[in-house]
Amino acid sequence: MRARYLVRFDDICPTMNWSLWAPIEEVLHACGVQPILAVVPDNRDPKLQVEPPRPDFWGWVREKQTAGWSIALHGYQHLYETTDAGLLGINARSEFAGLPFERQREKLLRAVEVFHSHGIRPEAFVAPGHSFDQHTLLVLQELGITVISDGFFLYPRVHQGMLWVPQQMWQFRPAPLGVWTVCFHHNRLGARDLRRLIVDIQRFARFTTSLQDIVHTYRNRGSRPIDILFARLWRLVLRAKLAAKAALAATSEAVL
Repeated sequence: MRARYLVRFDDICPTMNWSLWAPIEEVLHACGVQPILAVVPDNRDPKLQVEPPRPDFWGWVREKQTAGWSIALHGYQHLYETTDAGLLGINARSEFAGLPFERQREKLLRAVEVFHSHGIRPEAFVAPGHSFDQHTLLVLQELGITVISDGFFLYPRVHQGMLWVPQQMWQFRPAPLGVWTVCFHHNRLGARDLRRLIVDIQRFARFTTSLQDIVHTYRNRGSRPIDILFARLWRLVLRAKLAAKAALAATSEAVL
């Protein structure tokens, strides 16, 4: 079976980098790609305050959802409160993992209320920093969100009451099989990275799919041994890359 790709953009909020976003949105429409937009309901992260807020932001989000783009709940305020790496064990910072159930419920309930107040239906959950725990999953199910865009599996799978749609890449790469979510943080793209992104969207567009199609296809697929094995191997590779990146950054600082 040929590989299929989902395209996801994180940190979508009123004060994101709209100048960089304009050519990305143009090529997505031109190529018929329906991405996942991971929207921060009530952004308080100063790093995401790049440009003045777009006054029609929520109307724009509604238009995208009506057009078939998928809107995911990207946390609540994008502020890390703990150093808990959560279930995936990737980043030791979290907006949710390690917090009591009721505190997580309060935050996620407010996040969903923001969406609903603007006529937006959350179709999936995307945790800032890939960090969430068992309490997070239970609250999400209570709030009617049963799709999570995360995990390092080869194919989507139903696990712990949720459909996990894996997110394993941060740039397009050819693959012989599997379902791959390619995640981008466009706020910090340089000119060269932007050009590559546009070319890659054009190149891979015919192999992309939508979150709605993935949910329909895999909503009853349970866990299989290949999922567990692949996830373990992919996590090891990812951790090694993160460690190497941190070591390089530390070396550079020492030299300076």
